Amino acid sequence: MIDTIREAIASINEHDSVKISDWRLVERRLQRQERYYIAAQAEQARAVDEASYSLTVYVDTVINDKRFRGEATVTLQPTFSPEDCAAKIRQAVFAASKSHNPWFGLPAPSDLKTALPVSGFAALSPADQVDVVRRAFYSAAAQFKGSARINALELFIIEEQKRLINSRGVDYSATIWRGYSEFVVEADSRDGPVELFDDIEFSEPDTARLAETIGDRLAQVRDRALARPTPQMERIPVILRGKEAETVFSWFFDNSRTEMIYSKASAFEPGENVQKASDREDVAEPLDVWSEPVISGLPSSTAFDTDGFPLERTPVIEKGVLTTLIGSVRHADWLGVPRKGAFPLFSVSPGSMSLEAMHAAPYLEPVMFSDFQLDPVTGDFGAELRLAYYFDGKKVIPVSGGSISGSLSTLRSSMRRSRETAVATLSRCPVAILLQGATITGIR
Repeated sequence: MIDTIREAIASINEHDSVKISDWRLVERRLQRQERYYIAAQAEQARAVDEASYSLTVYVDTVINDKRFRGEATVTLQPTFSPEDCAAKIRQAVFAASKSHNPWFGLPAPSDLKTALPVSGFAALSPADQVDVVRRAFYSAAAQFKGSARINALELFIIEEQKRLINSRGVDYSATIWRGYSEFVVEADSRDGPVELFDDIEFSEPDTARLAETIGDRLAQVRDRALARPTPQMERIPVILRGKEAETVFSWFFDNSRTEMIYSKASAFEPGENVQKASDREDVAEPLDVWSEPVISGLPSSTAFDTDGFPLERTPVIEKGVLTTLIGSVRHADWLGVPRKGAFPLFSVSPGSMSLEAMHAAPYLEPVMFSDFQLDPVTGDFGAELRLAYYFDGKKVIPVSGGSISGSLSTLRSSMRRSRETAVATLSRCPVAILLQGATITGIR
């Protein structure tokens, strides 16, 4: 199929008036296992093999002695005939010819600077790959002896063979393992069953991490069944954990991207302290952030980005100061900064405060929201509480209802991070953040 696509490109450039200046092709071959469970019973099992080809074509134009580059992407199926491929590619060429972005060059061949580790799934049979994950989930559920249980669970394990080639000679390949599970846990309350939903991504058969994830949600849904209405409270710290803590850290990481800087969506400036809004503020705890090509256990790990640019671990924010912009090669070129690549993953330095210290004084610790939202530009956040733990100084009380809100623009300088770190969805970062000054709205 790759040869067919190459031949179609060559034919277009030979016979058509609009030429393809550059191109990038990504081949993906997937073997996917799918399992669906109701309670502990398997309801459906499927195995899927598929292949797809994503071709991006670039068309250059010169207007008033200035060079521009347009692009368009099409998906080509392995069942396409040579004529089908050529017709589809011509559609992309026409679309690309109508776009006039500032010019940038594609990456040239270069040695990869990072290697993906071999996943533990590779040594297991397809049946064992599913079984080791299933047993991790359901063994955790068995510890609750019916006080909380798995209502439904979906499980996907994917082996992807990926190849990226371009017209400049880049030719990279990688084997990527992606595990994903969605699950609903439930417990009985006086008013009937209550449920919590969650999901997890993984690239390793890490039974401890898988069991801990679902075990935490089972314990929380059990507490959700006993939760009281969230009381009104003022001037009490909020502790964000897990995915919500990662979302806060990702605000710093994402606003350090060339795409955000170029579009002026980010207020960050290289060389400035991004932990404070003005020089008058004092920073409680300096922040370090690195871009990461690989984090063990996370399926977004990659040795090269979507443009085919090799990635290596790079400091982005050092002691609160933005030192390096990361992002797509085009935006780096447009900004006139060194190319570093577009990283999917990041890591954050641990804080100086232990979880035990965070829990020593009264606090509100949300662990499940209806839909946590954080504005990627302003840093404003808010969400309704499905379950939180309120420590009044004497006892911990599960509560539900009400909401929290705030803005990182005003809270970031006083933010504290936990000493403990863990792998989340796109990072390795502190497991908790303590925020002073967030608004808590109770329901009584």
